Amino acid sequence: MRGSTFPVTRAANTDGRYSSNGSTDATPHVGPKDIVPEAHHEPNSDRRNLVVENARREFMSAFGDLAKGKRNWQVVAFALVTVLALQGLAMVRIASSAHPIPYIVQVDRFGAVASAGVAEPMRDPDARLVASQLADFVRSVRTVLPSIASTAQADMLRRAYAFTAPQAAAFLNNYFSDPSRDPRLLGQRLTREVQVTGGLRLPDGNAAHQTATGGRSQTWRLQWVETDRPTVPGDSARVAAWEGYVTLQIVPPKTADVIQVNPLGLRITSITWTRVAGRPIPVAPDSLNNPSEFGGGR
Repeated sequence: MRGSTFPVTRAANTDGRYSSNGSTDATPHVGPKDIVPEAHHEPNSDRRNLVVENARREFMSAFGDLAKGKRNWQVVAFALVTVLALQGLAMVRIASSAHPIPYIVQVDRFGAVASAGVAEPMRDPDARLVASQLADFVRSVRTVLPSIASTAQADMLRRAYAFTAPQAAAFLNNYFSDPSRDPRLLGQRLTREVQVTGGLRLPDGNAAHQTATGGRSQTWRLQWVETDRPTVPGDSARVAAWEGYVTLQIVPPKTADVIQVNPLGLRITSITWTRVAGRPIPVAPDSLNNPSEFGGGR
């Protein structure tokens, strides 16, 4: 009928919804809320990220090179400091190891330089010079001066010790530790005159030892005569012949002080000595001027 209305019935679906035709629909009705919304990019967030990235890029372009340059200069500075430190250590080492080089200059009678040259290091000195130096050593350690000349006696012993190595110095210390051999105590009752009568270098039969030491180790046999003159009345003068063996090395001196006391560079490493006759031989006072006639003096 025109103008009349018909009621619309809604049938409940299984999910509680109704269809418009009143019949139930087995297919569930999916609403807008049941659809997963799509991800949408917000324009403001994208704009902010782009600004941050641009700012970071501008910062790195403006200050990144400065940071890298600073790091490079730090590496260069550290390398320069290291080079300067090594150079300083090298200069200190060179300065500490510096030694003077002697020159020999020959001048004529007018004072003009005739020739000049570097003084070559001394090799093995002449045997006669070594024998003379060893004779002076024997006189220094065996001579006894009066007690009033104690200063001169100490000076002689000091010159003798300048030739000795620690082993030889220990031998002398042990020898003089006996009061009957101490020249300072002997000077209170006698004086002793020493006359060196012979000095001979012995051949070294050990070729290996000679090669290992560069041929600069020498053994010498020394002979001398000692004349004891008593300072106390009642004692008789005595003469005794002695013989000793000395082993030495040639060490060229390097300082002015050593050159003054030991110009040849003799370094005595061992000393042994003994009386040839075994006991001192008493002699008449008028025969003391010729000691070589007594006790096998050679």
